[in-house]
Amino acid sequence: MKEKGNKKLFMASAGNLPMNKEAVYADYLASEAFAREVASNNLTMGIVVSSLIAVIGFLGIFDLNSDYANISVLPVIASEWVYLFLLLANLPNLFLLLWLQKHPKAAELEIRICFANLAVNAILSGFTLYSTQEGSVYFFELVLMMMVICVFPYYKAGHGLSLVALSLLMISAIILVNHVQVAWQDTYDLFLFYVIGQACIVLRRYWFRQSSWYNYILHQANGTLFVSSRTDKLTGLYNRLALREDFPNYGKQEVGVAMIDLDDFKRFNANYGHAYGDLVLTRLGRYLQKDWMNEHLRCYRYGGDEILIIASGLEDGDFVKKLQIFQAEYAKLNQQLEEPATLSIGYATGAVANEEELRKMIQLADNYLYQAKRQGKNQVVGAEKK
Repeated sequence: MKEKGNKKLFMASAGNLPMNKEAVYADYLASEAFAREVASNNLTMGIVVSSLIAVIGFLGIFDLNSDYANISVLPVIASEWVYLFLLLANLPNLFLLLWLQKHPKAAELEIRICFANLAVNAILSGFTLYSTQEGSVYFFELVLMMMVICVFPYYKAGHGLSLVALSLLMISAIILVNHVQVAWQDTYDLFLFYVIGQACIVLRRYWFRQSSWYNYILHQANGTLFVSSRTDKLTGLYNRLALREDFPNYGKQEVGVAMIDLDDFKRFNANYGHAYGDLVLTRLGRYLQKDWMNEHLRCYRYGGDEILIIASGLEDGDFVKKLQIFQAEYAKLNQQLEEPATLSIGYATGAVANEEELRKMIQLADNYLYQAKRQGKNQVVGAEKK
């Protein structure tokens, strides 16, 4: 369970929003996290678009071979070739996008691959005019293709407009070159469709950004609350709740367990006040976080001035050596305090098969801790299982 990732936090969690929200929002839109959201969305939507256009290609070829097929209005390019181009442009892309979902690459590369295919389809939408049969509506297949191209994917500013322009230029060029007589109402409707398509792109971009942003804030807030619920406020170490949640993670492996107790801590509190005791605990927590805690070694505030350490993945003898070094170095942490503090450590190492065995090992380390106290304090006492 990884709680401290390397992703950038923008401090946008609940109750902790910065004053300059616009700057934070802009930072998020420029972040790798947002790029990955866009890539994930466009891979899925690209699969949808390619699938639907491939269906148009398949159904078009099927229709041409039916008894109800009519001759093409523009026989310059055979209708079969138009539908074949749709299939050739989209079936390979469909398999490529499915492969990228299972084998992710850089987010920006995935976005460019999706956009390239959408651009090809925007151009091909104009060519569908060549597949129009006598008695049919000129722009029906174009409208179907551009509708899915405009509505589903996310486009950066200007990219969506470029696809609309490509389609509009292509269909205009084909109409002019072939001297197609298009009714004014159809021309007006087609232009209106492109305007609406561009509006859909703008709205889609706005809604996607907003929903992605709010999901990110919610995710960060949940992550902050999760970490906070598992963290002791004074020392910064894990708390008893974290220990209970982490118990299953330590089963079926070699572990080292140490119980640490500050010597004469109650006397320090009585002589110098609780602020002094809090300072000692805070310094101890900071030291353990900085020089000890990692994915293989976790430190928990067990209660009062007791610290529990559980380590895994260490070589034989390493755990005990680390404890001895820590015990010797600890006094240096408090040299500037009114009265230096020492600590006693009890430890046990060995394999644990389940949670019950881990509890017994913690109890064994606790027993060795009290033995260290009886032997004069400021000692490391324990046993290693062979």
